[in-house]
Amino acid sequence: MTFKLHNLHWNVTGLAFKSIHEFTEMMYDTTFLHFDAVAEHQKIFGVMPDCKLSDYLEKATIKEVDPREFSSLEVLQILQEDVKTLIDNAKDIKSKADGLGWTEAVSLMEEQIAYHSKQLWFINSSVK
Repeated sequence: MTFKLHNLHWNVTGLAFKSIHEFTEMMYDTTFLHFDAVAEHQKIFGVMPDCKLSDYLEKATIKEVDPREFSSLEVLQILQEDVKTLIDNAKDIKSKADGLGWTEAVSLMEEQIAYHSKQLWFINSSVK
């Protein structure tokens, strides 16, 4: 997701360029922090986080987009689907963690669900 957000950030065009450019920058910064928190949590539990690009590509649920110019509306529509996927993924992980009694992981996913839900609200309100 981080690379896709950079692609959209660099290649957005149109009247809403500045606001979408800044929004995608905030999203990729926060997405990286979420990613880092999950990796650190894995280490706490003795799990080696994925560190190879090939592992990420194999497990990815976010579809890549080729680099090109994107209208502001296109960026928001792409993000709308991707953020829904992030929320669904976090809910799935939360459910599995809850079943294992991993309360810290449940809390971590709840924070991410809340963050992404708010971003989805911003996006949905912008594409109306």
